[in-house]
Amino acid sequence: MHSKLFLFVALLCSTFSFGQISNELTSKIDSLIQLKNPRIFNGVILITQKGNPVYTKTHGFADFEKKIALKLSDQFKIMSNSKLFTSVLVMLQVEKGKIDLHAPIGNYLPQLSQSWKDSITVHQLLNHTHGIDEVNKPLLFKPGTDFKYGNVSNVLLGEILEKVTGKSFEELADNLFKKLKLRNTFCYAFENENQLVSGYNLRNNKPEIVTNAKHVLSIPAAGIISNAHDLAL
Repeated sequence: MHSKLFLFVALLCSTFSFGQISNELTSKIDSLIQLKNPRIFNGVILITQKGNPVYTKTHGFADFEKKIALKLSDQFKIMSNSKLFTSVLVMLQVEKGKIDLHAPIGNYLPQLSQSWKDSITVHQLLNHTHGIDEVNKPLLFKPGTDFKYGNVSNVLLGEILEKVTGKSFEELADNLFKKLKLRNTFCYAFENENQLVSGYNLRNNKPEIVTNAKHVLSIPAAGIISNAHDLAL
């Protein structure tokens, strides 16, 4: 199994005083990120306490071939953390009465061809108990009886959001980012790569690029870009 070389960490520290963070914990973290086994650490670390940064550090490269060092402002694909933003967008529409968590998804997506559209609820999409493997296949299990994590539910949630609001997912997400003052967070687009860092795996002790910056993912499931500062916010 390939080890992810890029780690993107935003940690909340609440058990140490500022002095302890600066001395005791700082030296421990510094020692940890210098370790080479089981793999080297390459990424950005930002630790906050009560909303204030108490430890920030970059370690390694944004581009191994060109030896370009990482910066605190560098942006990463946050992958499945994107799902959290989608969930918030859904719940905002629930608050407005435009989405009913316990309504069948067929109410919002009548174009789905499978009969299970009338037995799966929006809530079951949110908590991955829907049983959908692929949209054109039968269910893996009766909705609500088991759990299977995946991206398909968030793709459908994105479609529901677009249907009930008349806006694109990107527009809804961008409005949320602005409201939260996440100035370094955006939905991926070819023309909007900014300082996006590519991903690497470690193969035979050497970094190997595996995630090209222009690789498009389903945005409601895994296509949001951010950096350490915004994730801490």
